[in-house]
Amino acid sequence: MTPWLLPETFDRALFLRDYWQKKPLLIRGSGSFSDPISPDELAGLACESIVESRLVQSDAARTGWKVRNGPFTEKDFSALPPTHWSLLVQAVDQWHEGVRGMLREFDFIPRWRIDDVMISVASDGGGVGPHFDYYDVFLIQGLGRKRWQLGGAVDSQSPLLPDTDLRLLKHFDPQENWIVEPGDILYLPPNLAHYGIAIGDSVTYSIGFRTPSVAEILDDFSAALVQDLPPDLRYFDSDPEVPARPGELRASVAEQILGLIHTQLLDKRRAGRWFGRYMTSPKYPELSNASAEPLSVQTLLQYLDDGEVLLRNPAARLAFTDHDDGADLYADGHLLPCSKALGALLPQLCDPFTEAVDWLDAFLASTEGARLMTDLYNHGCLYLADDEESDD
Repeated sequence: MTPWLLPETFDRALFLRDYWQKKPLLIRGSGSFSDPISPDELAGLACESIVESRLVQSDAARTGWKVRNGPFTEKDFSALPPTHWSLLVQAVDQWHEGVRGMLREFDFIPRWRIDDVMISVASDGGGVGPHFDYYDVFLIQGLGRKRWQLGGAVDSQSPLLPDTDLRLLKHFDPQENWIVEPGDILYLPPNLAHYGIAIGDSVTYSIGFRTPSVAEILDDFSAALVQDLPPDLRYFDSDPEVPARPGELRASVAEQILGLIHTQLLDKRRAGRWFGRYMTSPKYPELSNASAEPLSVQTLLQYLDDGEVLLRNPAARLAFTDHDDGADLYADGHLLPCSKALGALLPQLCDPFTEAVDWLDAFLASTEGARLMTDLYNHGCLYLADDEESDD
């Protein structure tokens, strides 16, 4: 497919080698970009209670900031001043096929790393202030223009402005200044100070990536790990001897404790399976179509015989891992082990842009595959639709 967003000259391997998580890059567009969604549609999404949205406003001097969380009403929007505000709508890719299609060209990054597409609609002078993110982001300019100021590297110890719900940097020293036009893409690595200011009405598409902190990893992995450990696995005195000082806790004990923990962490299969479940856990569980009354394989097959079709839930997160003895499918935080034969079909299933017609029959051809499709339906990763809905 000919790229419509990234230029044909964009070298993906070079980008990963020289820029990814290292330094920013401005990718100029061809000048033919067309917004897949309108500002009015985004405002409509922000009025829905199930959609996460925010309104950020500042004064003309950009010294005072105010943020409100959605859902909003038409009255909220009609009361906005003509300048210095920005509407941010999260996970628009889960609600709009055209926005979701923008992710096609970023397949040089593993899909399980992608978080969502957040879109901001800003009036002249609008923005969210000088800040930084802990994750990589591609900022695609849509309607209008925007001035991006880039600073240096910052971190969690950098001072923030007090008395605001926004994590705005107290000190921001612009080192680069770029104006972007429709179709331009600005890539920013983590922990880089930046500040975007709309020039006239402006729309920006932000493709963010999941970057769990070590604290989050340890917290979730340890919680999952302890569930599998038997109660009789305990500390023991490895080399008992009469203590010269009974009250002393020797350094060798700490080494033994670390050894016990390290032994549990050495199981690569266990760690990999936990990470697969963790990284595919839905950001918005409420968007799941999980069935309150799970279907049996026979019932699902009957629905399909009656003309229903299985489609992928746009909010579903799917990933897989191959093993010597088979494969693991991770689906919205669930682990579904598969045989090697079924594992060969998982790449198509986990590609959100592969049509169901290209993978469904192959799975339904075996009892194991039909069972897997039923599990995915019951977990809310797939849903049933009639032919008319599937065409839409």
